Amino acid sequence: MAAVESGQALSRRDILLAFAGLLLGLLLVALDSVTVANALPAMIGELQGLSLLSWVIVANLLGATVGVPLFGKLSDMYGRRPLLVVAVVFFVAGSLVCGLAQSMETLIVGRAVQGVGGGGITAMAITIVGDMVPPRSRARYQGYLGAEYAVATIVGPFVGGFLTDTLSWRWVFLINLPLGLLALAVVALVLKLPPQRVRRVIDWPGIALLLSGLTCLLLMASWGGQQYPWTSGTVLGLGFAGVVLLAAFVAVERRAPEPIVPLVLFTGGVTRVALVLILLVGVVNFTAVSYLPTFLQIGLGVSATNSGVLLFPLMGGLIVTSIVSGHVISRTGRYRWWPIGGAVGITLGLFLLSRMDADTSPALAAVYMGVVGLGVGCMASLTVIVQNSVPRADLGSATASAGLFRALGGAAGVAVFGAVFTSRLQSSLTEYVPAGALPPGVDIGFLQRSPEALKALPPQVQEGIAKTYAHAITTTFFVAVAIGLACLVAAFLLRETPITDPADPTDTTDPSEDHPEKKETVE
Repeated sequence: MAAVESGQALSRRDILLAFAGLLLGLLLVALDSVTVANALPAMIGELQGLSLLSWVIVANLLGATVGVPLFGKLSDMYGRRPLLVVAVVFFVAGSLVCGLAQSMETLIVGRAVQGVGGGGITAMAITIVGDMVPPRSRARYQGYLGAEYAVATIVGPFVGGFLTDTLSWRWVFLINLPLGLLALAVVALVLKLPPQRVRRVIDWPGIALLLSGLTCLLLMASWGGQQYPWTSGTVLGLGFAGVVLLAAFVAVERRAPEPIVPLVLFTGGVTRVALVLILLVGVVNFTAVSYLPTFLQIGLGVSATNSGVLLFPLMGGLIVTSIVSGHVISRTGRYRWWPIGGAVGITLGLFLLSRMDADTSPALAAVYMGVVGLGVGCMASLTVIVQNSVPRADLGSATASAGLFRALGGAAGVAVFGAVFTSRLQSSLTEYVPAGALPPGVDIGFLQRSPEALKALPPQVQEGIAKTYAHAITTTFFVAVAIGLACLVAAFLLRETPITDPADPTDTTDPSEDHPEKKETVE
């Protein structure tokens, strides 16, 4: 039996049925995050919006970044189930807008709405698990959620490619309509949570400042070195504006009666370090998933299908260690050595990836990716560690903050390391490819969006471009080793507070002890 918010008990059958509904909702978000990439070239070709390509990604990231803390806070006010329904409706509505879009601007709006809904689904799913099951069991269920994301990352590219090739890129979005309706039906039928209404104030100024500041910084990272020089007034102005807006956000949050991101979470040592680790792991995970397929296709010359197969070890390693760590932590309540082992695996894996070149065998590259996957999977229970370190009244906000930091890590990884990758790509191109060797209309950006076009080029040019991509991606991973080392330092700083269930007679800890200034009675 497990306690929920009101103290009512759920049977194991109720929990499993509800968890199945949550998995279905998360499947929508997980698949969408990887299927869209395969359809981007077709979208650009039909809607003629190459200059707005970055906005298709940035708009979704911004929507998710805002949606996670917003839905987390609103669920503390109005209950989890109604907010999960609203999140699914947002996601389905955004998918419909994208699927029917006749312009890039409409597509970008739809992607933003999708991001808000996807962020809400993610926040609600993890928070509801925290409500339904005892603290120790959360690690096991969190491992299953991490495994689902990994499976979706493997299956997603095949689904996206199949829908784009056989039907249209629009079906990458329209397929979410029947799946979303099914998710709504499952949530309505099996997710039985007690109603909850608490009168609170929504922190609209904080939301506006957070969204504005993150937009400026993401655009700075996306445009810098590509559309504008890093020293241009546009890029420097965006960076300055982003820093000022986020500083204003922190000032507003300190005074807000109900802050969208409670700063009290950062006063607890365990919570603060765990959130930093979540952000760093988000950087590594999103960077690897974003740039490894391109390297495999262009740097090593494997097909799009085979590049998906070669990602199996990355996701397989993640699945294994996320499930194993969840089960072990659920049994023992101890977690300290899992983040440390994960940080070692991440650092070692990134270093091995940085040693690759155009002559590296695909099998060896797959082994290196497996090492990274094993490391990332060991970090799957970080959200549970955050939940364990706060009072139950802050569970929604704490879980949403964990999701926010994960989204921020992904956005930062894609943007910052994308800038590093693009910079090395341009500088290496002149070294490996003779001037004028590329046909008119074919440049590095075109090849990156359409790797199959590489086969039509002369063998000498193909070899030069392969070396160019290999050099750029390995440099990127070498820089990313610093992120792995930062993970290792943070993991050693993470203090262990054993996870115990409230009914456990050995439970002498108080979740609010990590936040003494917000100590309160938790029913």
